Amino acid sequence: MEELSELFKIVAEENKKKKLEMESLVGDSFEKLFIEQLQPKKKKNIPEKIQEPQIVEVVEVKKDTLIEKSLGLLSEPSDTKHKNDPITPLDQKFATFDDLQKHYSTFLSRIQQQLSTLGGGGETQIRYLDDVVGVATNSSNYNSKFLQWDSSSNKAEFVNINSGNIVGIVTGYYGSFYDTTTQNVVGVNTYQPVTINTTDISNQVSIANSSHIVVANSGIYNIQFSLQIDKSQGSLAHVYIWLKKNGVDVPNSATELAVQGTSSEIVAAWNFVVSASANDYYELMWSSTDDHIQIKARTASGVVPAIPSIILTVVSV
Repeated sequence: MEELSELFKIVAEENKKKKLEMESLVGDSFEKLFIEQLQPKKKKNIPEKIQEPQIVEVVEVKKDTLIEKSLGLLSEPSDTKHKNDPITPLDQKFATFDDLQKHYSTFLSRIQQQLSTLGGGGETQIRYLDDVVGVATNSSNYNSKFLQWDSSSNKAEFVNINSGNIVGIVTGYYGSFYDTTTQNVVGVNTYQPVTINTTDISNQVSIANSSHIVVANSGIYNIQFSLQIDKSQGSLAHVYIWLKKNGVDVPNSATELAVQGTSSEIVAAWNFVVSASANDYYELMWSSTDDHIQIKARTASGVVPAIPSIILTVVSV
């Protein structure tokens, strides 16, 4: 019961604060207006004779406020039994379980009523907020979408992550490409781009001008490739492969391979991780010290499917 007593005291203190706030706003006249109307009016008695003044002890009678009366609450917890209050005194003992249950139910009801006067509450679902753009009643339209803040409208909007309008997020951009032709070197120590003629699947990544790998959105991308390099005749040759960005060589991106003998196929396969802006394009470049070098493609044969000269994949990370 000590815990209940302490809780009632806290509630009473909050109640007093609210009463003082009310009185500071409307004064005493607001409550007196109702109390005076409810009290019976007394007739003024004219004394038959003037009596001698007497000393009268003044006892202050505390009256509950209108709010307290309407809620059935006490301004202070009491240790004595109140006529209309079943949960006083605080230290009362219960003879049966039913009495205790009734007391507890009344106690919970009082606490809920008291807390309701303290204010609070609000919307609990983000899709119903005023600063979120969308049709709140059709939530299935927002599946797999993300909220993005727009400072121009001062609102948040549900957008598709693949639409390219989420700044800094590029998850879901990809491309898979290959080439079905054999590509021959154009000359000794002469550079040329690796060409690509087929798109397998793609989203916001494309091939332009036969060799440009174009990314539609800014972000970090992994560019991975494999080239099947062959030598039609002759002895040792060296092949160089590197990356260009927007027509300019990417520093420190080249690799050297050695090809020995005729029909000595080797596979050049590695990757580049690049930071791209929207509409940047990349190219794979190659050069050879021997004019008999080629990037070889083969058609399907027996149980073996066709072999592209190049397989290229681009994935946002």
